[in-house]
Amino acid sequence: MYRQFALEGEVHASLDCVPLSVRRKLDLAELKISLAGWQALSRAERLALCHLPVDTDEDLAVYAEVLRGFAARAAVDLTPLAGAPVRRSAWDPESVVARLRERLGPDGALDGAALGRLAALTEEERYAIVKLADPKRGPEKLRALLGELGLSRADGSEATPG
Repeated sequence: MYRQFALEGEVHASLDCVPLSVRRKLDLAELKISLAGWQALSRAERLALCHLPVDTDEDLAVYAEVLRGFAARAAVDLTPLAGAPVRRSAWDPESVVARLRERLGPDGALDGAALGRLAALTEEERYAIVKLADPKRGPEKLRALLGELGLSRADGSEATPG
C-alpha cells in the first residue's frame, strides 16, 4: 500500500493527478511526466506506479523500466528531472526540520514532542513535508499535512509563513 494523504482529496480515487507518493518515486527515478502524460496512462498503469516499491536500487531500476514501458505504450514523453540526481537525504529528518524552520520561522517550527514524532515518519511522509514547505507554495497544504501527521504545534498557535 502506498501512502495516501488526506489533503490530496479525491486524487487517489481517480488518479487523475499525480499523487505525492508517486512524485517521490519519479524524483528518485530522475524522471518527469507531464499531467497530460500521466492521464494518458491507463488507470491500471497509474495504480501500478503508485504501488510499486522504490526502497532499493533494484526496486528503483525496475520502477524506471516499468514507467518507461508504460510511457512507450501510451506514446508519452518522459523527460529527465532537472537538477538530478535526487538524494533521499534531501528529506531526512534533519533536512525536514531545516526546511520547516526556513518556511515557518523558528516560532512556527516543530515543538519538542513533534520533533520526536518526526523521527518515526516514513520517507514518503517526510518527502511530502519537504515538497509542501517549498516557498513557492501557499502554507495551507503544509499546515494541513502537519496536522494530518500529528506534527501541529502543541499550543495550537500557527506561525506566519516566511
